This record gives sequence, structure tokens and C-alpha cells, in this order.
Amino acid sequence: MTETQGNYSADNIESMMCEGVSRRGALTCLIFLHVGAILVLFQQSGPLKDTSFQADSIRHRRDFTTATVHMNNTPPSFVTLTDVIYSLESPVIMTTVNHGYIDLLQNLLFSIQRISLKNDIVIICEDRPSYLELSQGVKGLNITYHIVLTHLGESGENATIYGSKNYKSLVEKRVLYFQCFVYSRVDVLFMDVDIVLLEDPFPYFEEGADLVVQTERITSISNTCTGFMFMKASNKMKVFLNAWSKALPRDPFGNQNSFNKVIGKYGKTMKTQLLPMTKFQSGKIFGNTTTPWRERKPRPVEVHANFLVGHGKKTDMLREADLWFIPESSRNVSTI
Repeated sequence: MTETQGNYSADNIESMMCEGVSRRGALTCLIFLHVGAILVLFQQSGPLKDTSFQADSIRHRRDFTTATVHMNNTPPSFVTLTDVIYSLESPVIMTTVNHGYIDLLQNLLFSIQRISLKNDIVIICEDRPSYLELSQGVKGLNITYHIVLTHLGESGENATIYGSKNYKSLVEKRVLYFQCFVYSRVDVLFMDVDIVLLEDPFPYFEEGADLVVQTERITSISNTCTGFMFMKASNKMKVFLNAWSKALPRDPFGNQNSFNKVIGKYGKTMKTQLLPMTKFQSGKIFGNTTTPWRERKPRPVEVHANFLVGHGKKTDMLREADLWFIPESSRNVSTI
């Protein structure tokens, strides 16, 4: 993997984690992750210049006051995944974000609020600016979610471009996050931030499936999309994730090519479900018709603004398709 801090790379942390898991299970996994987080954060360049906030609790509540924050002169206290993972109720919805994609994340969250999903939501922030902004809350967003800071070394805060070095680093780290959930016996639905939900997706997942994944071809298990997938905390999924993490260094673009190669090998050894493209649509499939989504038969459950390179193209597509759910009154307004 390419994300490193001093001598402690994401690869080193992963090998420590996997070795610990094989011996002592999920608890050891989290101990190693704590150690890795401390070592990485210790080598950061120093505290933020703005030290006016300390987040005591970043668990958001279903009311207008969405974060408990107080003013003092101490550095911010950052919550990480290991601090919250045992308080989560399975299945969890998880996504990752850097500051350049905050608006797309908020649009995803408003789409979840619109359909009244009650699952625990975990947002892994890849930089401190996104963590601090999200800790302030969003006017009109009244769902519960956890904000955590990556424990694997921060990335740049600008919007990443598909195929770039920073993009590759970001998506490689996700595999380690998935392992943390699965080894902690937490089922997880991962979604990219450039997704909107139009209906509860969970009823469409087959009972007992180890892996449920969006596909970009009708019958091909080797053309799946790692931007929307459900992983059951099963032993078969542990084996799959370990194989995927080992294949990452040979993936020149990120994590999807290695995922498709590994699923070609392991997909038949576990229960794998490919989601129907009529209901779970990529940007390419969704754009094949100009019919408004509310009038389509069948209606899509989920729309992913992929196959569009760059933040601007993604937001333009969602706005033009009437898939932008952030209320006008909530834009650029915090609750504190």
C-alpha cells in the first residue's frame, strides 16, 4: 500500500492486525489497530492550528443539536473506529470521506434520512478538516451517525481523482476498515459518498449471503463494483478479505481490479449475490435513459454517480437527475 507514516505503513499495520487475529481473534485485532493508530498519529506533523474545539461526543443525535462540543484551549480529541466499534448494532452502514467530498456525503446522508433508515452509520474521515466540519452538524439532518478519524494515516483533503496516487491510497485503506468490522463480528454495508439511496436496500439482500455486491454487467461476477457492497461477518468473509488485502499491491488503480480477481477465485466458495442492475444502478446504467427516476419501472433503489470523473461532474449529474437532496436552507450552514 502507498499510505505511509514514517516506518509504519498501512501494510505493516495490516500484517500486525492479521497476525493478531489469527491468534486471538477480534479483540487482539483491535489492540493492534489501537497501537497502529497511536504510532501513526504520533508521527503527524503536529496539532491543528485551530485548537478551540474538543469533541467530547461525536455520536450524533436525532435532534437539532447534533454534536456535544465545548470550547477550551486544548487540542481536538479525535475518535477512531476502535473507540466505537463495539457499541455498533449490526448491520452498520459505513462510508469514508475527505473534505473535498463533504457535500456528496451530506447528500447521501439526506437520502438516508429521506427513507427513514435506522441503521447505525459510521463515517470514517480521511482528514481532520472533514472530521471537524462534520462534528459541527448539518442543519436539518436529524439522523444518528458516528464520526471517526482514520487510524491509518491521514490523506489529502482535496477531492480525489479516480486513478490518482491519492485515490489509490484511499481505496486501499478501505479493505483494512472492512477487516476491522468483520473481525469484530459486525455486518457492514459500505457505500461510496457519490451514492444516493431511494429505498431501503436491505430487503433485497439474500438471507445468509456472505457478500452482496453491485455489478456492472448482468451476469459477470468479475465486473463488480466495490463502491456498494454488503459484507457479512462470517469466517468465509475473513478469508476473502485476507486474500484481497494481499492482492492490493498488484492493483495499479486502487482496489477494484484486485477485488474482481479475488472474487473470481473465492466467489464460489461463499454465498455471493450480484444485485440486479435495474434496481442498483451505476452512473452508466442510470444515464441510459432520460426518464425521471420517479417514473421509471422498476424504480431504482440505489444510484451510484460513478463513470463520471471529478467532483463537479458527479454533483452536476445528481442535480440534473433530481437526486440532490440537501435542502436549500441546510447548505453551508452548521448547527453550532
